[in-house]
Amino acid sequence: MKLKLLGSLFILGTMFKLASFAQSSASSAAGGTVFFQDDFSKPANGWNVSKTDYGEFAYLEGAYRILLNKADFNTYSILPKQKFDNFSVEVDARLAAGPGNGVFGILCRAEANEQTASKAYVFAIRGDGLYAILKRTSPTFWDAIAYGKESKAIKPGNAVNRLRADCSGSTLTFYVNGEKLLEKTDDAFEVGSVGFAVTTQPKSQPMDVRFDNLVVRAIAP
Repeated sequence: MKLKLLGSLFILGTMFKLASFAQSSASSAAGGTVFFQDDFSKPANGWNVSKTDYGEFAYLEGAYRILLNKADFNTYSILPKQKFDNFSVEVDARLAAGPGNGVFGILCRAEANEQTASKAYVFAIRGDGLYAILKRTSPTFWDAIAYGKESKAIKPGNAVNRLRADCSGSTLTFYVNGEKLLEKTDDAFEVGSVGFAVTTQPKSQPMDVRFDNLVVRAIAP
C-alpha cells in the first residue's frame, strides 16, 4: 500500500505558488451509465480493511477511512477487480483530522499492488486549498502535470469536498464542488483501477481522511 515519495509530488507547496490558471463552471455530475457506486455502508465491495505500521484502512461511520500516521509518506487504496478506460469518478472527501497541508484525492487509471503503483494519475487537493493532477513517471516519482493556486471552490478545514475526475481519452479534467479547476492532455495511461490516495508532508502529524458516496460513470472518449 505504500508509494514512497508521493511526498515529492507535493512540492505542491512551492509549485502552486508559481502557477496561474483559469476557472470555469461545470455541472456537478457527469452523465453516462453508472459503472459502479458505493456508499460504504457495508464492506461488500471488498475495499482493503487492514492495519499496518504506517496506517489503517477501514469502514467507519458510513464512510471509508484512510488513517496515515507516518510523516513524509503516501498510501492508497484501490477498488479491487475492476478497471475502467473512459470514465468520470466522483467522491465526497473530508479531512477528518490532520494538518491542512496534507494531500488527498482520487487515484485513476492505476496499475497497482499492495507495495507500489507502476502507473496512475492522482487528482488531489490539500486542506489549505491547493490542488493538482499528478502522474506516476517512475518507480520513485510523481510529476505534477497540472496544478493551481488556492481556489475558493475548495472548502477549507474539515469540510466535505466533492471531487470529480474525468478521464476521457487523453483529456484529464478535475472538478471540485462542481467547478472545473484543471484540464490537461496526457495519453500515457489508457485504462486502470480507481481508488483513493493520501499523502503526509515531512514532520507531519497523522492524517485521517474519509471518503464517501463514490460513483464511477461512463464518459465519451
